[in-house]
Amino acid sequence: MHPGPCSKESPAGRCDHPWCGTPVLVTYPVGETLASAVEIEDWISADEALRCCHDCLSALRSTVSVGIQHGDINPEHMMRAAAADGEYYYVLTDWGHAVLEERDSPAISPKFSSTSALQEGRLCPASDAESLIYLLFFVCGGAIPEFDSMEAALHWRDRAWARRAIQQQLGKVSAVLKAFADYVDSLCTTPYPVDYDIWLRRLNRALPHGDPRRTNDLSFGGSDFATESSGTSAPSIDN
Repeated sequence: MHPGPCSKESPAGRCDHPWCGTPVLVTYPVGETLASAVEIEDWISADEALRCCHDCLSALRSTVSVGIQHGDINPEHMMRAAAADGEYYYVLTDWGHAVLEERDSPAISPKFSSTSALQEGRLCPASDAESLIYLLFFVCGGAIPEFDSMEAALHWRDRAWARRAIQQQLGKVSAVLKAFADYVDSLCTTPYPVDYDIWLRRLNRALPHGDPRRTNDLSFGGSDFATESSGTSAPSIDN
């Protein structure tokens, strides 16, 4: 597997890309899907939401560097696995739908697909981050209705972003998640890429002390994110 077109002439052959023909070991974590966890627990804690966002962004940063987007981020494709130290780790799965080229069509999920995927059948550079925001909104107690059409799903997105319902819901969990939602909102449907490094540093700083994800690379100075708004409840967003 490699980004770009492959010109090999047979399944056993190779093209001129240096990764062509390289063996790939595919593993699958032992755990439960985030959808199953939320079905039992209703929503995840603030610390777990930060860990989920961190682990997903870390995976996306690695894949986007080689031109791969996931295109189908949703709670069924996020595994929660317990490590030996008792901490939960979140693993983005089902990369079989990964989008390697602009002409590839992503999977469509009315609840979690990005605006570009629903409108145009393709991904913009921030599409995976936008889908992650919808996932975090959902697992942090936000209500996403069932949609009977793509138009209804797009209408809900327009109203939710315009009324800042998503930011307010995530703001009740974490100021950095609210700020990340604001940042993603500014990138939706644009050609501008996500700065994964900055947001991973900000998430590192927000994680609980003692979390093994925390690193020493916390040199990003100044005020890293907007303070949480004084609003205590998100407005209702109907379909």
